[in-house]
Parts: sequence; C-alpha cells; structure tokens
Amino acid sequence: MVPDIPPFSMDISAGSSRRGSKALNMIIVIGLIALVLVLDLRRRDAEKKLMELSVQVEQQGGNQAQNQEIAKQVVARVRKLYVIPEGIEPTVATIVDVAQLRSRNAFYNKAKNGDHLIVTNDRAILYDPIADKIIDVVPVQIQAPAAEPKK
Repeated sequence: MVPDIPPFSMDISAGSSRRGSKALNMIIVIGLIALVLVLDLRRRDAEKKLMELSVQVEQQGGNQAQNQEIAKQVVARVRKLYVIPEGIEPTVATIVDVAQLRSRNAFYNKAKNGDHLIVTNDRAILYDPIADKIIDVVPVQIQAPAAEPKK
C-alpha cells in the first residue's frame, strides 16, 4: 500500500517557485532602473557637449550681422528681467571658458559656459539663457585708454 501524501506538499513546491519568480522580477526591475539611469547620464553628457560645441561655433563662426542679431535677442530677454536704459547698446559676450574667467575674477564663480555677459557703461550683468535668470550684477567703471606720451 502507498502511503498518503499530505496535501500541503504541493503548496511547498508552489511557494518555492513563487519566491524565485519574485526574485527574478525584482532583478529585472532593478536592471531596468539602472538602465534608465545610465541612459539619462549619457543624454545629459551629450546635451552638455552639444551646448559647448554650439557656443564654440557661435564664437568662432557666424557673420557680424548674425552675431549682432543674437546680441539684440539676448539684450531684449535681459531687459525683461532687469532695467537697461533704452538709449544704450550694451556689449554682449558668451562665456566659453569659465574656468579661465574664474581664476581672474570671483564674479564668474556662479557662471557656466554658455552664459552671457552684458556690459553697459555702468553695469556688468551675468545672464543664464537656459534658466532665463540673471545670475549676478556688479557695477563697473570703464576707463578710457590712456593717451600715449608725446615724444
């Protein structure tokens, strides 16, 4: 005669496969999260490189009329955030090497490559075009070039 198999023996094997299935699902979820994080880091890196390259192209290439139009657009955006008198045309520069500027002046500590420097006759304005925010404003004194001594 065959001994009776207790009915709970089937549940033990089913519970074991459920635990294995849960562990496998957990590994898949963790793997997908890791994949998303890696892809996001690569996207951000590519975006940063694209911004740097576009700033370099803007500085090196382009014609004078195109550069003047970009400067006018930047000044128009800054005028929405800060009062710049209408009678003056400020000088606009795009920051390309912020590390070099930081070594010379603490004004650039909050700046990053791609930001704009707008200089009027009495103010220097640091502007972030991506965040559309003014980072810093400092007074400036523009000195006329010294006359050459007469011989």
